[in-house]
Amino acid sequence: MYQHVIICDQQKLYALGSYSILKEQSMFETYCLVQALQEIDYWASKHPNSLLILDSALLNFGENASMEHFNQLQKEHPIMVIVNEEEDHQLFRLIDAGVSVMVTRTVSEMDYLKAMEMATKRKIFFCNQLAERVYNLVYQVDKIKQIEEVYALNAYDKYILIRICEEASSKQIAQELFCSKRTVEGHRTRLMQKLGVTNVAGLVKITLLTKLYQHYLSNPGLYDVTACFKTSSL
Repeated sequence: MYQHVIICDQQKLYALGSYSILKEQSMFETYCLVQALQEIDYWASKHPNSLLILDSALLNFGENASMEHFNQLQKEHPIMVIVNEEEDHQLFRLIDAGVSVMVTRTVSEMDYLKAMEMATKRKIFFCNQLAERVYNLVYQVDKIKQIEEVYALNAYDKYILIRICEEASSKQIAQELFCSKRTVEGHRTRLMQKLGVTNVAGLVKITLLTKLYQHYLSNPGLYDVTACFKTSSL
């Protein structure tokens, strides 16, 4: 299937190199080179569903208008991004913006062409230099979200998690909180649902991984059950 390609890159020599590679391929019919995102709209209007190859330096994440323009381009066109910087914050922003095909400037010609093919099919592709970084970054983001969820819990739920880590039974926890065993079990079930686990072992794992239990050991007074009664209620 023939398709038009728009290369939008501030680094003109690299763009020309990309252009020369494309001229040898039969999967793409026509090409053009531009150096600013604003120029894309004109060519894209002439060639709907063009493949866009974008220099990441042109994406201004600090400007709402710029990102709205980029989001609109993503809806209308397959996009492949050439990543410039080594900083993970830029990579995170690209992932957060929904970019699913990325390569570095040092990528091989074979991977460059593979990335273009995957972009036209609207699939996910990261070159080898980026794949591990993207995986680690996504894992870190998931972990950060989990930490935020745990620390946003009320004092009672945190206390229940801590006591579960100490192998206290629901009956023991209920006595300490002056409530019924059923109430504690209800809290425990809701905690499993909220934190996405299926058993008590999962709650223990999350409490340890998010370092809530370690924080309790260093600051036991912050988790004093009597303080819970003053600030919350079951």
